Amino acid sequence: MAKNVKLFLNNDLICSECKFALGFFDRLFGLMFLKKPNCQKVLIFKNAPWIHSFFVFFKFDAIFLDGDFRVIAYKCNIPPFSILKPVFNSTYTLEVVNKCFDFKIGDKILIDEH
Repeated sequence: MAKNVKLFLNNDLICSECKFALGFFDRLFGLMFLKKPNCQKVLIFKNAPWIHSFFVFFKFDAIFLDGDFRVIAYKCNIPPFSILKPVFNSTYTLEVVNKCFDFKIGDKILIDEH
């Protein structure tokens, strides 16, 4: 089951309806099979250092965060049907529709679960 959360970048609200992928199927499918990307579509995964874009029909970005919610890696323009190299020291991974947000290494992300 996915949980709705708010996402802040350096204390500024950037997404009010993000999904924290908690259940098996939420984690399994991610952005797969979506026909039209929604710029506000952000999925957050815990302990997912390795991702792929099989059956994702649009480009997207992947943001990898450490345990303190700091951006440690940012992969842009991930094309459909590709596999990314894992970022093993990441704790959280965000899948974001391509170029919706401007993340930089070292940015602080806050996930508000209320």
